[in-house]
Amino acid sequence: MNLGKFSLGTANFAKTYGVENRNGFSNVKIKKIFKILKKNKLRTIDTAFSYKGVEKKLGNQNLSSFYIYTKVPKMPKKCKNIKKWFNKIINKSLIDLNVKKFEGVYLHYPEDLLKKNGNILYKNLLNLKKKKIVKKIGISIYNYSVLNKILNKYKFDAVQTPLNIFDRRLIVNRYLEKLKKKNIEIHVRSIFLQGILLTNFKKIPNYFKKWNKIFLLWEKWCKFKNISKLQCCLNFILNYKNIDKIIIGVQNQKQLIQIIKCLGQVSKKYPDKIFSNNSELIDPRKWKKI
Repeated sequence: MNLGKFSLGTANFAKTYGVENRNGFSNVKIKKIFKILKKNKLRTIDTAFSYKGVEKKLGNQNLSSFYIYTKVPKMPKKCKNIKKWFNKIINKSLIDLNVKKFEGVYLHYPEDLLKKNGNILYKNLLNLKKKKIVKKIGISIYNYSVLNKILNKYKFDAVQTPLNIFDRRLIVNRYLEKLKKKNIEIHVRSIFLQGILLTNFKKIPNYFKKWNKIFLLWEKWCKFKNISKLQCCLNFILNYKNIDKIIIGVQNQKQLIQIIKCLGQVSKKYPDKIFSNNSELIDPRKWKKI
């Protein structure tokens, strides 16, 4: 399979991200992962200014042959000079990553566009394209309720959104079709729901016990069909051909190799009716301490 459709997510390179990651990634660990990326021609990296210390860690690698996507954080309250703040963020990311340009820049908090000076923020994004510092501009969303409002007012090249076995809002609410009609690229993340979809039922943290029923259904379905959870998650995502980028997060180089191996065994085998609309389950921002 062509791995050009895939991007390595780096949120869990920082500390305390996901269900199983509590220590972050060392430079040695990142170097080993990059060796596998280069060998398999996986050349896209997804990162963000707000991933503490991650852009600097990535900058220790040679990123000259990679396509880099980053994200601008939430605008500070009472920001007096948006242009100055915005340029400071972009310049720091360029320096930390040791690159001269980005393939894409998203807004990490697109709700800022709907505030008083949202148009100024948008103009700064457009200016990056004019200067050819970035090829594509986009928004990274959790909340679909703001998507229509933003896209009715502003034009973007890409939208990054969650999609996984449990969280199917992109499909169920037909946003996949709507975005494609607007010629907007669709980049999906959280395909393993920060690792909880890959966790053994007996090891699921206490916070998720209230959803035991859906986790048990998921566990039993995979066992009955004799398929790994990892393979099933990938099957589900790859069933949707209109998706332009698939962002994968890994715990280590071993898991990255497993994912690459699974991509050579893709089928249409995944459950149709195991999903949830409960935001406290499908939105990791709402997870209580796990």
